[in-house]
Amino acid sequence: MTNPATKSRPIDLHEAGRSASGISRYRLLALAFAGVLGLSMVPFFGVNDSVLLTMSTIFMWIILSSSWNFISGFTGYVDFGHGVFFGVGGYVTGILVTKAGLPFAPTVPMAALFSAALALIIGYPLLRLRGVYFSIAMLGLFLAIRELSLIAKPLTAGAQGIILPSEVDRVFFYYLFFIGAVLVVSLAWWLRRSQFGLSLLAIKDDEYGAEARGVNTTLLKLTVFCLSAAITGSVGACWAYEVTFIDPGIMFRDSFLINVAIMATLGGLGTVWGPVIGSVVFLLVRDTLWADQGNSFLVVFGVFLIVLVLFMPEGIVGTIERGERTVLGRLIRRLRHRGSSHVDISHPAIVPAPVRIVTND
Repeated sequence: MTNPATKSRPIDLHEAGRSASGISRYRLLALAFAGVLGLSMVPFFGVNDSVLLTMSTIFMWIILSSSWNFISGFTGYVDFGHGVFFGVGGYVTGILVTKAGLPFAPTVPMAALFSAALALIIGYPLLRLRGVYFSIAMLGLFLAIRELSLIAKPLTAGAQGIILPSEVDRVFFYYLFFIGAVLVVSLAWWLRRSQFGLSLLAIKDDEYGAEARGVNTTLLKLTVFCLSAAITGSVGACWAYEVTFIDPGIMFRDSFLINVAIMATLGGLGTVWGPVIGSVVFLLVRDTLWADQGNSFLVVFGVFLIVLVLFMPEGIVGTIERGERTVLGRLIRRLRHRGSSHVDISHPAIVPAPVRIVTND
């Protein structure tokens, strides 16, 4: 007689999968918490200013590439002029600090609000364009506002630039960009799991289909566009105060778009950790090659990026996720081949006896 206490129950592969997924999720959260805790303690170890500057720069680009990923990676609307919000945010802080005499702190939310308002004004007509037309329109807007910043000398000082108070504290900006990176990555994590974020991904996959299902695509695109602009504008405000000097060539750099696009694409568009990994890899590889080879590093770096795009078109994170899906798919197929998803190992298989049909002749 079988003891009920030791009786085995059927194995549910779906339940096991959920349990394994939960364990993996908790491990990732624990690892992320440990990483955040460790990075928050870096200034207490007496590192020099150059290390703090390098790390704060990485954090800054994580914020920028993640915010660009919100509009370009989640919705598929590739923004070739997103640097306009970075420049506008920097000039808002520069003008308010030098001309209005405001302290730095209140100018950051003002820069974010001004950038979001600008995104609302230009986004309503431009987000009706799709594909390359939106990208070209944003690029034209970027070039126009850069020229406008050169012309509006009474406000922006033109090519002479604006000098901000020299009150740079590396530890302060380290924590400023570090906390910003944590918040933006957390926001990306929430977006990937929220109905709002899933609707954005639906726009990327099939915007016409999403509209047919009742999704207000215009409102969603405009909302995430303003959110991305506000984040980018606030980073531009912080960076302007850190470097203490701004002009149109610095705040409206052509390399801004190239950098954020490469970082987000390298890591994986539309993912949470793609911009994070892409920013770290991009900056470390670029700085290492530049230190070893000088200006000729551009050739080697270009070849490196081409190879990555050819062999990992979905980015680093996308390639890893695809590999996991492939391995998981193989495992599930093997288990299905062996038997059903519910296997009772406590009892032998019961085979019914053959039935004899007796007829009376």
